[in-house]
Amino acid sequence: MILQQIKDILTIAREGSITKASHVLFRAQPNLSSMVHEVESELHITIFDRTPTGVKLTLQGERFVTYASDIVAQIEKLEQIGQTSEETYSMGISVCRASYCVRAVSDWMKHTFDSSQKLSLRLHETNTDEAIEQVVCGESALGIIRLPSFYENYYLQQLENKGLCCDHLMDFTMMLILRTDHPLASLPTIRQEDLYRYTEIVHGDQQSLALSMARINPLLHGTPPRRIYVYDRGSQIDLLQRLPEAYMWVSPIPLDMIDSYGMCIRSCSLSTVVNLDLLIWRKEMMKNVSVHNCADFLRQYATKLQYDTTQRLSEIHNR
Repeated sequence: MILQQIKDILTIAREGSITKASHVLFRAQPNLSSMVHEVESELHITIFDRTPTGVKLTLQGERFVTYASDIVAQIEKLEQIGQTSEETYSMGISVCRASYCVRAVSDWMKHTFDSSQKLSLRLHETNTDEAIEQVVCGESALGIIRLPSFYENYYLQQLENKGLCCDHLMDFTMMLILRTDHPLASLPTIRQEDLYRYTEIVHGDQQSLALSMARINPLLHGTPPRRIYVYDRGSQIDLLQRLPEAYMWVSPIPLDMIDSYGMCIRSCSLSTVVNLDLLIWRKEMMKNVSVHNCADFLRQYATKLQYDTTQRLSEIHNR
């Protein structure tokens, strides 16, 4: 087995298809298939399960990819020796689509790195399953995943099977964000029937809209009579600002962001499901000082945000 074979297998794992990988690598698909069989035979393992839509990593394949990613990363560092007098720090982080995740990572960068230091940070905003795979494959050193609490045991088992470690960041129920002059803003707690006449803004690119609704209430059925689907997440705030009677379901958002947008948050009796945000990583990554420090920073940030959000909602309810 040679280094190029390792890199090719990592590309196949990332693309999820030998055919797609052949286009990326400019290699013939039969040659890639033969190479995979050769490596599997040499190591006496099965790296991929073949499916009608591509390939999927086996448990042995996930372990192979974990070790292979580390090997490639170390070799790349060796190749960089002498190329520059100043090392470029490189790291990948995969996070669920939540405002606080991006804010926390950017604050960690400002806190950790000097403005003159060379830095290559890959920040992936994605869904839970993709974040897990990116951490398994070594594309990211850390991940933040989100799941309803009723899926906790399932995902904890999945993480264990894939050799990943995890830690609790925060738990919360979904709440509403709306303009401070919204007709419902005067209510400390909003009921389902209160929402009926207003316009809901929904992320149209959710992996599963049904799952998204289940994160609010598993008994929630039907579609509100007024709903706007957005696919550019930057447009959601603009819509909320321009439509006086719009609202949106959200997870905790940094309070200074909410205030700067002229928005407010409100609890809703309809929201009953506890959601969990978990920090995930490969065990060996905690040996990296920067990764360890980043993980600590994210824990502290999430803990403070959860506390601040709880306090804000409590103040509103006690008015």
